[in-house]
Amino acid sequence: MSSTARLDTAEHIAAQALAEWGLPSSTDDAAGNSWLVIGLPQSADTSPSVGVPHVVLYVFDPFGDQDEVMVSRAPTGPLDHWCAVAVDSKGVQRPLITRPIPQLGDCVEAIADWLTSPQG
Repeated sequence: MSSTARLDTAEHIAAQALAEWGLPSSTDDAAGNSWLVIGLPQSADTSPSVGVPHVVLYVFDPFGDQDEVMVSRAPTGPLDHWCAVAVDSKGVQRPLITRPIPQLGDCVEAIADWLTSPQG
C-alpha cells in the first residue's frame, strides 16, 4: 500500500483486510486508474513476479462510469462495488468475484481461496 494512502481510500480499506489474511498487496496504476495487485509473498518484494498467479482488486460503479477502476479514492456510495480479477501464470484474466462495498470480506476470502488453490 502506498505510504500516502488516506485512511478512507479503497486502497487502505482493502489492504488492511488483505493483511489480516496474510496477503500482501501493492498499488499499481495506468491511464488514470488504480488497483491493488495481490499475490502470495514471493520474496521481500510484495508484488508478484511476472508469470506468477495474482489477483487485481479495484472499486467501480457497475451502473456508472465502467471505465473507471480505482482504489485511490474512497468508496462513494451504494452503487460502488469491489471487483477482483484473477490473473493466471500466462496472464489470462478471469473475473473472480464482484460484491457491494460492505461485502469486502467475501472478496478477500475468494482471493485467498484462489491464490492458495492449485492453478491448473
